[in-house]
Amino acid sequence: MEIREIQAIEGANVYCHRPIIRAIVDLQEWTERFSNELGDFSSRLIQTLPSLDEHYCSKGKPGGFLERLHEGTLIGHVIEHVTIELLTQAGQTVKYGKTMAILEEPGCYEIIFNYEAKEGAIEAFRQGFALVKALLKNGNYNVSEAIRRIKNVTNDYKLGVSTQMIVDACQERGIPVCRLNGGSLLQLGYGRNQRRIQATVTGETSSIGVDIACDKELTKKILSEGGIPVPWGVIVNTEEDAVEAFLEMNTTVVIKPLRGNQGKGVTLQLSGAGEVKSAFKVAQTYGEWAIVEEYISGQHYRLVVVGGRLIAAAQRIPAHVVGDGVSTIAELVDKINKDPQRGDDHEKALTKIKIDPVVLLTLSQKRMTTSTVPSLGEIVYLRDSANLSTGGIALDVTDQVHPDNVELAVYAARLIGLDVAGVDIVIEDIAESYRNNNGHIIEVNAAPGIRMHHFPSIGQSRDVGKAILDHVMPTGNGRIPIIAITGTNGKTTTTRMISKMLSDQQLQVGMTSTDGIYFNQKLWLKGDMTGPESAKIVLRHPDVQVAVLETARGGMLRAGLGYDYADVAVITNVSIDHLGQYGIETLEDIAHVKSLVAEIVKPHSYVVLNADDPQVVAMAKRTQGRVILFSTEKDNIHVRKHLGIGGTAVFVIRGMIVLCQGSESSRICSVKQLPVTWDGKAKHNLQNALAAVAAGWALGLSAVTIRNSLKTFSSDVNCNRGRLNLYELNGVQVVVDYGHNAAGIREVCKTLKQLSCKTLAGCITVPGDRPDELVREVGRVAAQGFNRLVIREDTDLRGRKPGEIANILYDEAVRSGMDKNKIIIVLSEIEAFKQGLDSCKSGDTFVMFYEHLEPIEEEIQRRLELQTESKKSIPHELAVGG
Repeated sequence: MEIREIQAIEGANVYCHRPIIRAIVDLQEWTERFSNELGDFSSRLIQTLPSLDEHYCSKGKPGGFLERLHEGTLIGHVIEHVTIELLTQAGQTVKYGKTMAILEEPGCYEIIFNYEAKEGAIEAFRQGFALVKALLKNGNYNVSEAIRRIKNVTNDYKLGVSTQMIVDACQERGIPVCRLNGGSLLQLGYGRNQRRIQATVTGETSSIGVDIACDKELTKKILSEGGIPVPWGVIVNTEEDAVEAFLEMNTTVVIKPLRGNQGKGVTLQLSGAGEVKSAFKVAQTYGEWAIVEEYISGQHYRLVVVGGRLIAAAQRIPAHVVGDGVSTIAELVDKINKDPQRGDDHEKALTKIKIDPVVLLTLSQKRMTTSTVPSLGEIVYLRDSANLSTGGIALDVTDQVHPDNVELAVYAARLIGLDVAGVDIVIEDIAESYRNNNGHIIEVNAAPGIRMHHFPSIGQSRDVGKAILDHVMPTGNGRIPIIAITGTNGKTTTTRMISKMLSDQQLQVGMTSTDGIYFNQKLWLKGDMTGPESAKIVLRHPDVQVAVLETARGGMLRAGLGYDYADVAVITNVSIDHLGQYGIETLEDIAHVKSLVAEIVKPHSYVVLNADDPQVVAMAKRTQGRVILFSTEKDNIHVRKHLGIGGTAVFVIRGMIVLCQGSESSRICSVKQLPVTWDGKAKHNLQNALAAVAAGWALGLSAVTIRNSLKTFSSDVNCNRGRLNLYELNGVQVVVDYGHNAAGIREVCKTLKQLSCKTLAGCITVPGDRPDELVREVGRVAAQGFNRLVIREDTDLRGRKPGEIANILYDEAVRSGMDKNKIIIVLSEIEAFKQGLDSCKSGDTFVMFYEHLEPIEEEIQRRLELQTESKKSIPHELAVGG
C-alpha cells in the first residue's frame, strides 16, 4: 500500500468550491478488502481513534461511519475518515470528504477532502495513511504524536496574527488575496489594481526607512537631530567596551542588539559591571554589535502610526508571574503557558513565556531563581522589556494618548520614513505630554506587530489591520474585470473576439488561450495556456486592466481555477470529447466540469449560455449569476421563455443580430457584416460571435462599439490564427483549422459544403488519449463530410502505438461507405499536408486539421512565395492572353 500522489487544489474545483487536498493511494494487497473481513481491525481502529464514532458518513447521523465500518467498507474510505478526524483534532474544520475508485487503475483510489491550512492538511493525510497502514499490519500508532506533528506543520506555514488581520479585512471588503510565498508576502487584488503587503510592511513602505529602523543607533541619531528626545547610547562590540561605556555613563543602562527586533536579547536596568558583562553576552547572540544605552524609567507604550495617523496605542507589561505561595516561578510559567491564547511564536494572540538567559539575569538581579516560590499575590517580572513576543501582555490606551504624544509619534515615523510604524515611548503616563514627563522615544519599528492591538489583555480592540488595508487600498476591492470562456469548441475564437473588443477601447488586456498568453495583443508566453497557472500570470501583471481567460477542462480537473470568480462567464457548447480522462465518462460529466465557471460566479456577475445546446442552457439552474442566452435559431423556446421573465438574450432574426432585454431590443449588426461568419455560412463562428456580443454587452460596451470591433475581426492569421484560415494555392482553396473532435470537424464541413467546390478533401486525426468510440465517430463524420481523406497521427501518440489511431479512423471511414481508394494514410503531419495538398486539383478545397500550426504555415508561405515567383516569370503577353 502506497501513496501515489498528494496535491492541493487551492482554487474552486469540480469536487468542491473550496480548496481541497486530492490524494491517490494504491491499496495493492488491500484492494477490495472490506473492513468487516479484517478480524479485529475495526475495533482496534476505534480504540485508537475513539472520536470516529461521531462521524456521520453517508448514513447522515452520528455513528454512521461506525455502521459502515462494521457492515464492511473499503480501506480507501477508512483512510479518508481517519485523515479528517486527525485534521479536526489538530484544529482545522473539514466539511467535505469523498473517496472514489479510479476505474482505469484497479486498486487505486482518489481521496478528497477540504482544508483550512494546506501544509497541515497534507501532513494529516500522511499521518492518516500511516495510521491505517500500521493497524492493518497489527501495529500501533501514536495519535497524540501525529496530531502534534500536524499542528507543528500547520503553525510553520500559517499566516501570523498580524498578517491574518489584514487578510480578514480584505475578506470583509471582497478583496481577493493571493499568497506569493510560504511566508507573509501577499498580493491584494488583481492586475493594475493589485497591492502587496508582507506582514505590516506595505508596497508603500520605504526600503530606506526599513533599513534605518533596523539600525537602532542610526534611528536615534536621526530622531535626535530632528529634535526628538531619545536615550543616550554607545555602540560596542567587546565586553570591555561595554563595561567602559557603562562606567562613563554613570547611570543605570540597557543593553540590546544593534539590529535586534521583538525585544530579543534586550536587558534593562543594569546597574553593575557584572550585569553589563552578562547582558552583553546575551545581546551578542543576536549580532556582533550591541548598544549600551541609558535606562529611561517609566511605563512602556507602543503607538502604531499608519499613513500619518495614530491608529492604536497600548501599554506593554513585561512577562510576569503572580505567586500563589506554593508554586515555583518555573511552575507558574508552565501554568501560564497552558493558556490556549498563548502560542510558541506569533500564531496566537499571546506568546508563551520562555525562560532564557535574559530571564535568568533579570531574576538574579532580584536575587531569585526559577526555583523561588513567590508569596501569595506577589508579582515577579521576568524581564524588563515589555514585548508581546517575549511573553508580555498589552492594555489598550488609545483614547488616553495626549495630543503632544500623538504628534511626536507621527513625526518620528515621518522622520524615519515609514508609512506604517510602531513607535515605542517610555513615559510615566501616556495621558500626560512627553514635554513635562521625561518622555523618550526608544525605538521606531518597521513591520510592527499588531496583535496586541487586536487582542489586548485589557481594553478595547483596535482594528489596525483594517487601517493598514485602508491606507494601502483606500477605495474599491482591488479587482479587475475577469471574463472566463469555456466549452468544448469555439473557446479560442470567442476569447479572441472579446479581447479585441476590449483592446479596441484602449484597455490593457491580459488574455490566455490555447496558443499562449497575450498582454495588450502581444504574445508573451507561447503554448497551451488555458490552465489556472496561466490565469494567475495574467492576474499578477501590474498593467492589466481586464483579464480574458480561456479556461479548458484539463486545467479545471487537474488544478481548479486560477481566480476566485469571473465577472462574465461564457460557456460556448458541450460535446463529446476527452472521455475516459479524470473520471469523465459521459456528456453529462463534461457538462459538469464546464459548468464550474458558471457555478462560482456572484449574483452581480453575468453568465452567457448557448441556448441551442441542451447541456449548456441547463446550467442556468446551477448559477446565481445573471443569465444571458444566445441562439442562432429563429425561434428558440429557451430564449422566448427567458425574455418573457425579463431576461436578456442575443439572437439572429432575419439576418440581423439583435440583443433583447425583456421587451426592449437593440440591433447590433447584420450577420453578413461579420467577416468571421463567412456571410453566415460558418454557423459555429456565428455562435461564437453571439457569445462575444453578449459578453461585450455584459461588460457595458455599446452596440456601436461591439459592431465596430467585430466588423474587423476576420478568419485570418491576424485576428484568428489557426481557426478556419483560408488560403489559395494554385487554384486550391486551403483551409487550416484546429478541429480535433467530431463536432468541430462536422461544423467545418457544414460551412465548406455551402461553397461551390469540386472536391472537399480533409486531413484528419484524433489525439491518442481518446477512447476508440470517439475515434470511430471522427472517422464516420469525416467520411460523411469529405470526398477524400488523408489520415495522419499526432507527434505525441499519448500511449498509442504508431498507426493505431490511423487504422481505426481508416476502418471506420471505410465502414461508413468511403471508397478505400479515396483514403491514404500518411502518419507524419507535415508529409500528410504536403501529399494531401499535392493530390488536389484547381477548384478543390483541402482542409488541414493540425496539431502543430507553425510547420503548416511555413509550408503554405513557401508555396505562396513560389506561386508569386511563378507568376512574375510568365511573359507579359502570355499573362494578358496575347
